[in-house]
Amino acid sequence: MAVGVTSDFPAPGMRLAVREAATGAPLAELPVDDAGAVAAAAARGRAAQPPWAARALKERGQLLKRARREVVRDRARILRALERETGKARFDVVGELMNVCLDIGYFVRRAPRFLRPEKRSARPLLGKRARVVYKPRGLVGIISPWNAPLTLALGDAIPALLAGNAVIVKPSELTPLAVRYACAAMNRVLPADLLQVLIGAGDTGAALVDQVDMICVTGSPETGQRVMERAAKRLTPVLLELGGKDPMIVLRDADLDRAVEAAAWGGCMMTGQVCMSVERVYVEQPVAEEFTRRLVEKMRTLRTGANGVAAQIDYGPFTGPQQVETVERHLADAVAKGASILTGGRRAAGSGGIYFEPTVVANVDHSMALLREETFGPVVPVMAVASAEDAVRLANDSTYGLNASVWTRDIARGIALAERVESGSVCVNECLLSAGCNDLPFGGVKRSGVGQRHGGAEGIRVFTQPQAMLIEKRSRPREPMWFPYRPRRARQLEFLMRLLWGGLRGSSRR
Repeated sequence: MAVGVTSDFPAPGMRLAVREAATGAPLAELPVDDAGAVAAAAARGRAAQPPWAARALKERGQLLKRARREVVRDRARILRALERETGKARFDVVGELMNVCLDIGYFVRRAPRFLRPEKRSARPLLGKRARVVYKPRGLVGIISPWNAPLTLALGDAIPALLAGNAVIVKPSELTPLAVRYACAAMNRVLPADLLQVLIGAGDTGAALVDQVDMICVTGSPETGQRVMERAAKRLTPVLLELGGKDPMIVLRDADLDRAVEAAAWGGCMMTGQVCMSVERVYVEQPVAEEFTRRLVEKMRTLRTGANGVAAQIDYGPFTGPQQVETVERHLADAVAKGASILTGGRRAAGSGGIYFEPTVVANVDHSMALLREETFGPVVPVMAVASAEDAVRLANDSTYGLNASVWTRDIARGIALAERVESGSVCVNECLLSAGCNDLPFGGVKRSGVGQRHGGAEGIRVFTQPQAMLIEKRSRPREPMWFPYRPRRARQLEFLMRLLWGGLRGSSRR
């Protein structure tokens, strides 16, 4: 899921070749935006932003709903491009566009409440009023990945726009077409230069970091670190979602049929190229053998192959050829250290693209890269554990912390265990879908990211700058704490501290 951020541009006039994931056939050649083009786009965005922010929130929402109508009208071209450049199954492709449409409806309905100025207590300053107002940051840059181009680009652009910002999106160099088409459809309604798309690889992304008031990135931890270092030079706020190594904890009383179905889907959806994929499964010993047997049977029924409107597949090829190298390296390392591949483990037949069989691995441990590094492929490693305590300990023994799941019929116990897992989000008897719940924020801990986005008030307020405001409505010549200072007033304050918090007369007030 990496998106690079480097520093030196290629030769002027360079073009970017976009290829079909399933066949390798060329889809388009696009001019790369250099540093000058990025600066020009930023200037246009800054000019477009103030009049946009000056519009009423209701009007901004109405325009975004009209923009959604244009996207749906242009869905055939957008979906076809997304299908070809990602290689994903049709259901996943349509699901991306559906998510974008749902995000617009959700935030337009709730933004008036989420962005409404809030009254706050002015204590200890009696007689005054306090409030917080939410102001747009200005120009927001979005660097989005190749695995879910629409969801992860427009999913951030929508609340940023609604909050009153201008937005520049730099999609992955592997999958820029659907994002370009969707933004072009929206721009038939939105004011000029409010939503722009830049084309390029890491150099274009680096130049974008230098130009914006906030940068939002979905990528690898290494990319996030480079972005954060570069943004720090201008103290530019960052919002980072940086992948995961998500654990699934299956207790001995779990509904094994449901857990097996979830592990197969959570591990192989979109060829396993999901930041929230099930990448580690810890199963209590009494049911580990049965769970693994059923999982192998289920995985052998999954279908991979070339995608298309009528294709009968569950997942397609890798979006980029480099990803299979990581998967094969992890599997080779695991086998060398004693792991057993129970099904799959090798490339599947296919023309042009790179396909991989659904894979189950047993006899794994934390000495293996397969349980420590993000694999990002259709591979599910299963580890038997002695107890739920061991499962939680191993789940937390990771540098990642994006999502997790706990599976048990004892819901109260499941919730208690879930609260102990170190992750930005967690499910009980469910997996991945917490990211699709509009009212839940999404973000990671540890190397999985900085900040929360997508859902709830957090999902739109993150694109604003809270401004604290204190108001005095009375006409007063001076305040008690203004000059001149007097020793008597200092003694009164000291006495008050003793009275309230020093134990004088047994008092222990707050």
